[in-house]
Amino acid sequence: MTRRSAWLFPGQGAQRRGMGRELFDRYPDAMAAADRILGFSVRELCLGDAAERLTDTRYLQPALFVVNELTRRARAAREPAPDYLAGHSLGEYNALLAADAFDFETGLALVARRGELMGRATGGAMTAVVGPGAARIVDLLAEAGIDDVDLANLNSTEQVVLSGPAESLRRAAGAVTAAGAGRCVPLRVSAAFHSRYMADAAREFAAFLAGFELRDPRIPVIANVTARPYRPGEVGRLLAAQVHSAVRWSESMAHLRSRGVDRVVEQGPGRVLTGLWDAAVKDAANGSAAKPRPAAGSAPAPAAVAAAPDGAPTAERPAPAGPTPAAPASAGLASAAPASAVPAPAVPAAAAPASAGLAPAVPAAAMPAPGGPMPAAHASAVPAPGARAVPAAAPAAGAKPSPYGARAGGGTARAVSGPAAGGPIGAAPERLGSAAFRADYGVRYAYLAGSMYKGIASAELVARMARAGLLGYFGTGGLRTERIEAAIATLRAELGPDGGFGMNLLHALHDPPLEEATVRLFLRHRVRFVEASGFTQPTRALVLYRLSGAHRDGTGRAVAPNRLLAKVSRPEVATAFMEPAPEALVRGLLAEGLLTAAEAEAGRALPLAGEVCAEADSAGHTDAAVAYTLMPATTGLRDRIVAERGYPDGIRVGAAGGLGAPESLAAAFVLGADFVVTGSVNQCTPQAGTSDAVKDLLAQADVQDTGYAPAGDMFEIGARVQVLRRGTLFAARANKLYQAYRQYDGLEAIDDKLRRTIEDGWFHRELEQVWKETREYYLRAGRPQEVERAEQDPRHRMALVFRWYFVHSTRMAMRGDPAERVNYQIHTGPAIGAFNRFAAGTALADWRNRHVDAVAEALMAGAARVLQDRFSSLAR
Repeated sequence: MTRRSAWLFPGQGAQRRGMGRELFDRYPDAMAAADRILGFSVRELCLGDAAERLTDTRYLQPALFVVNELTRRARAAREPAPDYLAGHSLGEYNALLAADAFDFETGLALVARRGELMGRATGGAMTAVVGPGAARIVDLLAEAGIDDVDLANLNSTEQVVLSGPAESLRRAAGAVTAAGAGRCVPLRVSAAFHSRYMADAAREFAAFLAGFELRDPRIPVIANVTARPYRPGEVGRLLAAQVHSAVRWSESMAHLRSRGVDRVVEQGPGRVLTGLWDAAVKDAANGSAAKPRPAAGSAPAPAAVAAAPDGAPTAERPAPAGPTPAAPASAGLASAAPASAVPAPAVPAAAAPASAGLAPAVPAAAMPAPGGPMPAAHASAVPAPGARAVPAAAPAAGAKPSPYGARAGGGTARAVSGPAAGGPIGAAPERLGSAAFRADYGVRYAYLAGSMYKGIASAELVARMARAGLLGYFGTGGLRTERIEAAIATLRAELGPDGGFGMNLLHALHDPPLEEATVRLFLRHRVRFVEASGFTQPTRALVLYRLSGAHRDGTGRAVAPNRLLAKVSRPEVATAFMEPAPEALVRGLLAEGLLTAAEAEAGRALPLAGEVCAEADSAGHTDAAVAYTLMPATTGLRDRIVAERGYPDGIRVGAAGGLGAPESLAAAFVLGADFVVTGSVNQCTPQAGTSDAVKDLLAQADVQDTGYAPAGDMFEIGARVQVLRRGTLFAARANKLYQAYRQYDGLEAIDDKLRRTIEDGWFHRELEQVWKETREYYLRAGRPQEVERAEQDPRHRMALVFRWYFVHSTRMAMRGDPAERVNYQIHTGPAIGAFNRFAAGTALADWRNRHVDAVAEALMAGAARVLQDRFSSLAR
């Protein structure tokens, strides 16, 4: 194995009075620049009477950054650059500086702002757990029913740091002590750093980061958030995520060992990180590192991938020959350094040791076992359940230039409000689409995972999107309210009370009470993001959801807390959602006391849907629309209606359907999409709530392997959906049933040959038996009116019997019944074929590696590169 070296940079907790004494005189230019940018003397802080301020995060972090950098410069003058770089929390900024991701002055501006935001945070506490049982902390917290404490620092097998409410930490300490798992050391901090409780600071820092040009590292840098090297375009996003994510240090050291690193040099004061490295090496030699074991609720880890899913190589050099050791997990965090050397979180004012790696760390109850590997493609952004991920692409509206933007040359750091350097738009997926959309939805990308009915867009899928700083919609169509409520409860438990997720509302053409009951459920559970699909016009339920809680803010501006995204495929339907809610529906709800006068009044100044998604060529009710014509028509309508109505926040238009390759997403953004919504590609992921048999079929599909069939929920009116044609006869059989419905007056009128075909070849039971089952279902469901109507109307009875086949074919597909494969109903558009072609020859060719967030990363990063390349070629 090739022998390699790494330089490690310590974070807060390594500081000491007198640090840098031997370095300051050697680098007068750097010291002058630091003093000018920071507004105080670093020398005086470290050596003079002001040294007491080394306990104040606002001063300590930039001072330690300077000392670390000067130490590196001295080392670099006498030996070659290392193969890898890593830094613990604050030290990560030094690692990135050493890798030329930014210059010294920019680094100072960033750490100064970071220290300021951390120093302002208050509330909560932190506790270090030291001892041989530290790796069991996840299980101990779960057994004690403690779900509001996060794992903040994962330093070794015998050392972790917890962060959260003080009372919960006291309970956690009691659980650890009672189990004999180690001793707990409260840290002198003013807030719950490294946890979901830093979300506000993270948002502010994300906006600040967006004002700087950040380059890809020239030397592989191991990120605290992912424990893997930065990939192209990730610096800004991961530094923002670092403010509210766990410092996965032991896992980072394991990764370095797996890449052949056998020598590390600590670049800064102290030897804390060297001690942790030595302990990790000793653990590995003794075989004490446990294999990765995810904690309850954590996402499975796919096989390691040497290149990014989209084919772009990582910043990392090729792996050495031979097998790659598994990253240590639970017990494999690396044996700890002494308690006195615990790198602690950032410490404001009266603080103590702390190595602020910050970030809504993944809550203990939902995090992979300490040191256990996160899924490769999505680990780049793992906001804690309960903490909304922060968009890292654009400054917040109205944000003022920071005083920390000053550069040594007397100018200021150039704010990046448009394209990044190197091309017309820059290869940054965070910049695609609407920055306001990303802010309002709390997502990193203008990208959503749309719903798929009967929970195919599962709670697991939606939760994984949320943990990656993205948003997905749970598929409620075809489910009873009890199942929907259980899904909401699952998501709340996993993501916390403020976790970002959405729910679908599928138009219940035959059951309006179900539609309204579902909306009441959403309102009761404060579901803030709803995707409306299958609607051809506004309904009571939609108006009730959108206007509940609507009001005028302090400036008189109309606002609505509930965000409604409407999927449309016809201009007249788009118009209905872009206009205010129909007055007749508003007055009806007002008269019934379901809306207040204030809600009704505010609602008249708002569009029914703040987001309208033009859905073309998808698996949904699309009317076979074409994106190239539907998108311009929809954006044109939006522009006209917003101008006429004067909506304060406008209307965002999204694109859905056919989005299976980076080129497709790039085209959508060029057509004016503020956001994109994927669907079919997510059904072929490990998190999708359908059978492996269905996923196997989808993974083999090409772009021509879909066809149109009647929609089971709108069978009588002839609405159509797109389904998989390859490997199943459902489309042909469903279309034949619809033809029979149009041709015959009732079941009794069907000719004998067709009847035998249906009964013996398709349904495998007599039509009368199907009617008996259907009749019993409607009576159990409390819908006797359907039975009464069917017994009086032979055609309606025939329609209900034929619709049974649609339910049956879906159920068989979701179960993966091999005997019923020809009847599988699999909703999908040609996007799945496009993605299969895109993924061919990569790890994502196997659907078992297509984690839903990995798909999002691959498509968005690819789209950014496509746009960069296309516009660059046009400029030649």
